[in-house]
Amino acid sequence: MNLYDVIKKPLVSEKAELLRAQNCYVFEVDINANKTLVKQAIRKIFGVTPLKVNTLVSRSDAKANRYNVGFTARRKKAYVFLGKNDKITLFEGV
Repeated sequence: MNLYDVIKKPLVSEKAELLRAQNCYVFEVDINANKTLVKQAIRKIFGVTPLKVNTLVSRSDAKANRYNVGFTARRKKAYVFLGKNDKITLFEGV
């Protein structure tokens, strides 16, 4: 797997903003990526060294309308903790 394909997009929410004050950044990652791949991708793309990476898979939810029932896709999120002096400049303009 290419390291540039591991990280899909940064997630911006109220919880992510509160965690950013603690130098933790939240990303949506590929469903098959593990913590080691996420660490390597962050190191290569942003040039910072993560101290810790936590991942979680959100389950798919049933969505129904008048005619059919479907499911949302599963998503995997990664919480990336950095050192005190490291920052990801992608989030500075948000």
